[in-house]
Amino acid sequence: MSDRESSPTPAADPVRGAIPGAPTPPESHTPPPGARAMNVLRWALFAGLLLLAALSVGSYLVSMRQAGTSAGAKKQARFYCPMHPTYTSDRPGECPICGMSLEPIPKGGIAATSAAGGNVPGLTTVHISPERVQLIGVRTALVEKGPGGSRLDLVGFVAPDESRLKRVQIRAAGWVQELFVSRTGETVATGQPLMTFYSPELYQSEQEYLIEAKAKEIRDTSRTDPHAAMGHDADGAAAALTRLTLLGVPPEEIARLSRVPVAIPRLTLRSTVNGTVLERNVTQGQYVAADVPLFTIADLSRVWVLADLYEMDFGRVRAGDRAVFTSDALPGRELQGRIEFVYPTVSSETRTLKVRLSLPNPDGALRPGMYGRVGVRVAGRGGASLTVPSEAVVNTGEHQYVFLARQGGHFEPRIVWTGTQDGDRVQILRGVAEGDTVVASASFLIDSESRLKAAIAGMGRQPGAGHEH
Repeated sequence: MSDRESSPTPAADPVRGAIPGAPTPPESHTPPPGARAMNVLRWALFAGLLLLAALSVGSYLVSMRQAGTSAGAKKQARFYCPMHPTYTSDRPGECPICGMSLEPIPKGGIAATSAAGGNVPGLTTVHISPERVQLIGVRTALVEKGPGGSRLDLVGFVAPDESRLKRVQIRAAGWVQELFVSRTGETVATGQPLMTFYSPELYQSEQEYLIEAKAKEIRDTSRTDPHAAMGHDADGAAAALTRLTLLGVPPEEIARLSRVPVAIPRLTLRSTVNGTVLERNVTQGQYVAADVPLFTIADLSRVWVLADLYEMDFGRVRAGDRAVFTSDALPGRELQGRIEFVYPTVSSETRTLKVRLSLPNPDGALRPGMYGRVGVRVAGRGGASLTVPSEAVVNTGEHQYVFLARQGGHFEPRIVWTGTQDGDRVQILRGVAEGDTVVASASFLIDSESRLKAAIAGMGRQPGAGHEH
């Protein structure tokens, strides 16, 4: 056996798994395929994230600097647009939105000017420069407190006094034989003949009266039977006389029959009053029945004036209030009187109530049908009240409002509740206080600008922003 074969073989190391003394194979450092590309991609992503973070930080710093710059510029703004308060500028000029001249910002700031927008729907507070106020002729007036008495102007017309109307009428049928007054409007005197009338019934009644009167005279003269006057025939003359009276025979005709006991077929009717013929319902030769009025005569030495009172003034006028009647037909004349009567019914067509005053008319200047003005001096019944000029109140039918003049050229719309009107001033029940200043002229110009500003502000309001109360 040779030495190689006889030398023992070294045992394997159980820990290393190799034979001690055996040569160790060299370790391998070659990366797997694709590892380098993944590494490059990872570094590229990391660099992108760093760049994005840097850009974010830079943009934030730039925006903060710009915000600070704009805030500083806003603090330096000295002018604003009254129609668009959100637009401001540090120099005068015109608003790029509406072209309106910029106004200086007041001491209280823009918010102070638009805080009080008024309580009138569709209107808002407006600012007008002193130059424009003078240009459009704006005048102001104070809300004053005065006595409750006032003057109420009504429309009235002249009418005959109903207590001085007389109707000429007879209660028997017949024919008109002759007319002495044949025209309406003629003036007649008491006792003046008006017409002659023939009535068979009246003629027969006169004859019966004469017969009974003659029979009574015979009985009185004979005195053959003391008890005859107590009989039925004793009352015949009195009954015939009563019949003539009931038929409407004038007293002067009955007196004539007593003096001259002769019945005549024609009866003369005379006027019983001094006055003017307002109605003539007959013509010569006409047959008239017992119920036809022949003439209507009015004594116009005193007349009535009837005035229309509207529903809103029903409670203001009472009997006894002083009144003055004037008419264009009587220039320079003022007829003084008092309200005699307030009628209790209201006309369904005109919704008015009539009041009446009585005026003397000795010269006949007041003619029935003449129109004029009735000025009623209403006594104060509610104490002192607030009043403003009537031109200061704007009435749209739905609202009544005024414009309050505030400091700095601001005009605020304010709803008011009006009462009575006395000449050129209107009573204010609620809405303003004593001492407030209201616009007394050119209110429609301020109203137009206020509506325009409110409309533009409404168009610029964002949806869902809510309502201003």
